[in-house]
Amino acid sequence: MGGEGGNSGGGGAGGSSPRSRRDGFTPAKKGACVAALAKYGTVADACRIAGISTTSFYRHFNKWPDFRGACEAALAKAAGNIEILAWERGVTGIEEPVIHYGKLVGTRRKRSDAIFKLILQASNRRKYGAIGQGGETKTQIEARVRKEIEAEAQAAAEAGRRSPDEVFADIVARMAEIRAREGKEGGEG
Repeated sequence: MGGEGGNSGGGGAGGSSPRSRRDGFTPAKKGACVAALAKYGTVADACRIAGISTTSFYRHFNKWPDFRGACEAALAKAAGNIEILAWERGVTGIEEPVIHYGKLVGTRRKRSDAIFKLILQASNRRKYGAIGQGGETKTQIEARVRKEIEAEAQAAAEAGRRSPDEVFADIVARMAEIRAREGKEGGEG
């Protein structure tokens, strides 16, 4: 009574999908979840729409290859749409109304520098830096650049036999240039 053999939930001998439960992640909820994942591109939104927890989602995602494949395809579809929107917003911009004294007088293109920066970072991490929290902090960048400048200055000092004071002055001047450049870039975003 209540054993696994008596349930007609559709588990089957192949084990390709879990048994349905009326209070669990049913095939209808899976379908809604995959559809929402394709539309919105986030697991949290898909789970909210399907009425399941993210824990249930990841449990099924990790356990059932068919569900994982459907989710990965949905995420790929959503990623394409999101990338197109990001490109449009960052590069070509969006039309924004211009209102003067309460009247619509025209439109202008508004671009997003932040999104454009993300597009650049995604296209060439080495050149434009890492995206998000995995990237270097300002302090880490300064430390790395300082080492590079010091190495260049030492090589130049050895080649040109400059005094340590001249090398130090060069390092200080280059660091000031970098800080000034970062200050200008930080003010634009």
